[in-house]
Amino acid sequence: MTEPHAPQDARPLRFYYRVALKLLSLAGVGALALVMLSGLLGSWFGGEEGKAAPGRTVDLADLSPGKIRKVAWDGRPVWILRRTPAMEAADAGTADRLYDPASRLSRQPDAYRNAHRSASPEWFVFIALGTDLNCPLDYVPPGSGDEGEGDAWDGGFVDRCRGSRYDFAGRVLQDQPARRNLEVPPYRLVSDTRLVLGEAPR
Repeated sequence: MTEPHAPQDARPLRFYYRVALKLLSLAGVGALALVMLSGLLGSWFGGEEGKAAPGRTVDLADLSPGKIRKVAWDGRPVWILRRTPAMEAADAGTADRLYDPASRLSRQPDAYRNAHRSASPEWFVFIALGTDLNCPLDYVPPGSGDEGEGDAWDGGFVDRCRGSRYDFAGRVLQDQPARRNLEVPPYRLVSDTRLVLGEAPR
């Protein structure tokens, strides 16, 4: 007596199912890899995540000398200080006590790699975060430094976390936890009292 046989096309059908399942799995893995790769390439070569933050115009006509205008740009706090002659004198007095007086280790536009680290001695524009642990800063006006500091630090900015001190040009003093000067973002002065954050100096 002859044994019953499976239908002629049963085995090929199972084979096609297996092949289709494997192809679907490979397609899913490929799609995932493509998404990850496109995100990585975007951040490297200027995709959405690598684009510069849009410019922001800031009017400073009503900012008095010695005062600070606080704004947000690129998701970070930016402070704009209108320096006084007393602040410039204080900065000159700290020149031999700075960790990086020439700003070689810090971040700022090349055009602002000067003693006052800005487009003009009157204005200091910087990211208001310490360069040690990215902590907020406190502003210390001239002559308000801690007792016992003598003429070593006549005011500027101090990191709230570990107390690193910076002068009115954002330059860090020696023997502080921080080792880099405060970051200066790209910006351009378009008049004596107006600037645009996010635009490279011309």
